[in-house]
Amino acid sequence: MTSFLTRIRRQPAWIALFIVIALSLWVGSGMTAQQEPPQSNDAKEILQKVRVTKMQAQQVEREIKLYGRTQPDRMATLRSESNARVIEVLAEKGQAVKKGDLLVKLNPNDLEQRLVSAKSLKKQMELELKGAKSLGSKGYQSEANLAQAEANVESANAQVETLTLALARTHIRAPFDGVLNERFVELGDYLREGDDIAEVIDLNPLVIRADVTEADIQRLKLQQAATGRVVSGQEMQGHIRYISSVSTEGTNTFPIEVAVENADNRYVAGMSTELSIPLDEAWAIKITPAVIALDEAGNIGVKTVERDRVKFVPIDIVKSERDGVWLAGLGREADVITLGQGFVRDGDKVEVVSTQ
Repeated sequence: MTSFLTRIRRQPAWIALFIVIALSLWVGSGMTAQQEPPQSNDAKEILQKVRVTKMQAQQVEREIKLYGRTQPDRMATLRSESNARVIEVLAEKGQAVKKGDLLVKLNPNDLEQRLVSAKSLKKQMELELKGAKSLGSKGYQSEANLAQAEANVESANAQVETLTLALARTHIRAPFDGVLNERFVELGDYLREGDDIAEVIDLNPLVIRADVTEADIQRLKLQQAATGRVVSGQEMQGHIRYISSVSTEGTNTFPIEVAVENADNRYVAGMSTELSIPLDEAWAIKITPAVIALDEAGNIGVKTVERDRVKFVPIDIVKSERDGVWLAGLGREADVITLGQGFVRDGDKVEVVSTQ
């Protein structure tokens, strides 16, 4: 220190003065820092900031959304009942047909000739029976001969009926009004008994088949209105005609059928269909999927703010639309958290930074 002061004396006066002043300030600042009281360790509570949107409820028709497919009301596969060759084709695939229309003819072989012979024999047997009855009334014919004559007539009738049916089976006809959906034979094909000939479908009514969960099955009833919407956006109106009383094993869902008027065959079978079935009305708020959140248990719902605290409301879907869903259970008005819901839990105190 002595040498330091000696060096100061050797410097010009103004330099020495500057050094002294600097030393004084440095020492003073150190003393001041030592005299400052220590800061408190108690930090102010930091609240999570969230953004909310005040939403108003509206009365909305509650509905069930299902996904199914359209299918024919009836479908029949016509098969050959004899060994025969196709001798005539009278309908093309895709053609509309009426009940009884002739679609395909098979070679009857000798059935027509045998039927003519059987009818002649039947006529002869009937004449013999008539004569036997006349003689019997006069006592010239035994009861045994009369019984034989009656048996001959019955046998002839049976033969005519058998051959008539066999001949009819060579004429393949439409079993009901509909569309010839498939034709499996061409002119000249030889068929064996059981071979497929054609497939006829009935598209009026068109049927939409879907599956309903356990939670919704009790809400449905027969003749309830329903709307089907296909991928193109086309809508069709119908009603529930069938509700299964037994669930499908494995899925535990219940099959239902909705019938749609389709007299002009405007709608086709095999289309993926979104089915909407209206129920009662409920007060609901429309939200976007981005607002939906999870609670600690993994339940799906919406987080709202009431008196600066988070409230988790489980999801209750009333109606689904392309741009959002309508939820019940939020009251007539709710402050829904639209930003920051993933960082807060039910019961947390929060700071609302903005309200829309």
